[in-house]
Amino acid sequence: MNIQDLRYFHALVNLKSYTKTAEKFNVSQPTITAAIKRLEKKFGGQFIIRDQSHKSIIITSLGQQFDEHAQAILNEVSVAEAEVKAQPSPDILFGLPPIIGRNYLPTIAPTLFAKGILPRLNVVERGSNDLRKMLVEGEINLTLLGLASLDIEPIIKIHVIDRYPMEVIVSKDHPFAKKDGIYFKDLAKENFIGMTQDYIHTQALEKLAHQNHLTLNTIYRSPDVAVIKSLVAKNLGVSFITTLSLNEKDNVVSIPLLDKEQPEFIFAAAMRKNHILTSKEEVLWDILTQKK
Repeated sequence: MNIQDLRYFHALVNLKSYTKTAEKFNVSQPTITAAIKRLEKKFGGQFIIRDQSHKSIIITSLGQQFDEHAQAILNEVSVAEAEVKAQPSPDILFGLPPIIGRNYLPTIAPTLFAKGILPRLNVVERGSNDLRKMLVEGEINLTLLGLASLDIEPIIKIHVIDRYPMEVIVSKDHPFAKKDGIYFKDLAKENFIGMTQDYIHTQALEKLAHQNHLTLNTIYRSPDVAVIKSLVAKNLGVSFITTLSLNEKDNVVSIPLLDKEQPEFIFAAAMRKNHILTSKEEVLWDILTQKK
């Protein structure tokens, strides 16, 4: 079986046009037709029906099912290609969300340095959602993640390092600062300062807002939690962040939610299940998962 035939087939399913598929790969239409016929002959079924009267194609139910397998195969091939290309590098491509990088990495840096790992880290700093996608696609092999739940892609192996609550933060001058707890609905009339869409805080917030039938008055978004804390300290609004990113020097007050169902910040190490760790990656994984 030719991998390129699978690429042609998957593109044809999406584009639903032999002409557009041929143009996408800069080949002739007969090339695409031949590829589809080879696949149908190989697997003994009809995947595509050409409706000549309407100049269109119909993907059969068998063809739709086969495309699911084709996508899985093409994804694995892409990951394999990425791993082979990265193999000659002595560096470890390591995903690191900014919040975790600032608050956790310094605690293990001495151990990483002593084991000769720290100089080998080629850090990719992104939000957890982007890092998950990069991990699945083989662009990185190891990463730390912030998760709202453990319901993630089956290809990812995770090790939970810790769990942190998410709390509302306000200025020391804000009326909420004297409260021991508040309900999410109490934020209805507050100016809100949030994180950008690629952070799990935003997903957790949207879930709470949906549960409470509430639309927050978001006045500003930032990917930098330090900026958010600074704006909150000036009493320009309130925010909602994990306690992992809070410290004694912050000029804000954190307040727990009293709602029954509350999100948490799950801090985890992650790798692809089908990735074979190099010796250096194995040392890093053992440090992250605290194996002796």
